[in-house]
Amino acid sequence: MSAGTVQEALDRADSRHWTRNPPRSLQARLGYLLKQHHGDTVALANLLSLTPTELDALRTAKQTPAEHPVHQAAEREVVRAWQPQVRRRAHATIVANGGQMMVPFRARFGFAATAGSSDDPRLRYLTLHLEAPYPAALFDARHGDAPESELHALLGDALGASYFFQHRKPGPGENVALQDIDFLEFYF
Repeated sequence: MSAGTVQEALDRADSRHWTRNPPRSLQARLGYLLKQHHGDTVALANLLSLTPTELDALRTAKQTPAEHPVHQAAEREVVRAWQPQVRRRAHATIVANGGQMMVPFRARFGFAATAGSSDDPRLRYLTLHLEAPYPAALFDARHGDAPESELHALLGDALGASYFFQHRKPGPGENVALQDIDFLEFYF
C-alpha cells in the first residue's frame, strides 16, 4: 500500500522495522492513543476530528462500521506513534551505515533554472536512490514532528540531487519542484 504524503510514507517504511504489531481493533487503537495523549480525551478527539462524546462512544462501542472515517485516522495515528525507540534505533543504524534509501514515487516533478524552466512538471514514475545527507535530514525532520511542507521540500531537494544534480551542485536559482504526489514509498 502506498502513501500520498511524505510523513505517511516514512511511517509505513518504519513499520517494516517493528518488533511487535500495533493494536488492530478500533477500541485497542483508541486505548493506545489515549495513553499516548496522557488521558486527554479532548486532544485525542481533536486529532481524530471527533468530539469527546463521540470518542467515548467509539471507545465503548462493541462494533463500529469499517467505513467509519475514524478507523483510518486511528490507524494512521497509531502507525505514527508506534514503537518510537525501535524507529530511532533503525534510523540511527541506517545513517551509521551510509544512510541510503530507495524511493519509488509517482508525482509531478520538474526542474527550474535561472533562465526559466527546462522541464514543465509532469507526472513521472521514478525509483531513485537517496544518499547521505538526505535520509538523515528526513529522519531528523520526522523525529522533530516537522510539518508536511518541510518534509515535502526536503524530499524535493533529495530527489533533485539524485535525479537532476547527480554530478554537480545546483547553481543559483536552480531548484526542483515536487508536486502532486500520487504514490510514494521509502525502502531502507
